[in-house]
Amino acid sequence: MSEHQGYYGGGGYGQPPQNPYGQGNPYQQPVPQQPGPYQQNPYQQPDPYQQNPYAQPVPPQPVPPQPVPPQPVPPQPGSPQPGSPQYAPPPQAPLQPAPARPAPTPSAPGGFPGPEPRRSRIAVLLQFTLQWIYAPLWIAALAALIALLLWAGGGGPSGPDSDAWLKVNRSFIPPRRLKAELTGRPEDWERYVAPILERRIRTAEAEYAAGGGDVAADLSRAVQVRLALRLYRGLGAAGVVRLAERHGWHGVVDSGDHDHVRLGRRFPAPAQVHAPGPQDPPAAPGTPWGPRPTRSALLLPFILVLQVVYVPVYCLLTFWAGRAEPDYWDRWGARWAVGPRAFWAELTGGAAAWDRHIRRILARDIRQDAARDKGPNRHAVAADGTFVRRIRINLATYRGAGAQQVLRIAAEHGWQLDPAYTPQPEVCVRLCRPDRATTPTATATA
Repeated sequence: MSEHQGYYGGGGYGQPPQNPYGQGNPYQQPVPQQPGPYQQNPYQQPDPYQQNPYAQPVPPQPVPPQPVPPQPVPPQPGSPQPGSPQYAPPPQAPLQPAPARPAPTPSAPGGFPGPEPRRSRIAVLLQFTLQWIYAPLWIAALAALIALLLWAGGGGPSGPDSDAWLKVNRSFIPPRRLKAELTGRPEDWERYVAPILERRIRTAEAEYAAGGGDVAADLSRAVQVRLALRLYRGLGAAGVVRLAERHGWHGVVDSGDHDHVRLGRRFPAPAQVHAPGPQDPPAAPGTPWGPRPTRSALLLPFILVLQVVYVPVYCLLTFWAGRAEPDYWDRWGARWAVGPRAFWAELTGGAAAWDRHIRRILARDIRQDAARDKGPNRHAVAADGTFVRRIRINLATYRGAGAQQVLRIAAEHGWQLDPAYTPQPEVCVRLCRPDRATTPTATATA
């Protein structure tokens, strides 16, 4: 008798052993329901193999796209039974495990580089010692070269195109930076660069208040500050950006300049302030938009003659003094100087003389603005090539006529008050006019 007949046939070695999985063959007949919490067999799942394909022939069936589920594992003695708190189904490995890819981590927050490598202490000490010798010699050589150029009348030797050789301060290590260069610690560099950054930010914001900055299409203005690498080597551009964020500024990514860090801030468009239109009634004298008080007719000749002497002397004596107002010289010139072309208008005080003077200066500024590049330097070029021209007329040009008279004459040429700036008629009048850029191809064809 064969081995198969002994266990699975009618004869053999006696009664067939009991099936530990239940009575009968689970592939031929369903398992009877059990009393208690196990009303259904948790291992019984509907699959295409519920009936034994070896017991009776079945027609060929299409293979399902999903993989065959694993066969149920019977509970072993002493193992947790299904339904108990300790029971948990064994984890199944995924069919196609995907390898985990580590996420890239930037070198510094915001994409700005970190601290640069430290310089050699010997090189730093040597440069700090020798600079007290070569810096005076360098300055003396520059003075001699300038004197030679003046005496030669422009026919002497010419220097390189770059002005880096004129700025000896770039290779000068001040004593405040010496400690940061020697230690290389970020906290020492932060103590050194923080006052410099704060001073430059205050200067840039003062220039914005005086009308500086690049005007965007939405009439907002952006100002920028740039620091050289030698000022923040041990702190890194990321550290400088962190310091600038305390003042409301942000970093500007510039992939083409690795020796500087750029910081910027965008100011929203100014609030609209009421200003008289060109067709409105004339403003009263003494008001911001009306005629300003003129100087005495007896004093003007002395100012015209003496300004040739005291204006250069005052400029040389106060050239190195810090100014809170970037347009300080325009304000000072309107108060203490008089132009030769404005002399007759201010001396007589006639409306016709002031009108001719305003038209002459306005035409000159329009010609100078048209001669400038109309391309990317405008910073507000639309898709169709439209940009905005901008000019500024100072107080000395319209003192006796008033700022409203400037608006009237400018309106004849299509110019109007610039809404990107807060009006300051006691200082200047800013005008704008939309224009369209011409492409080089169109210009050549014309």
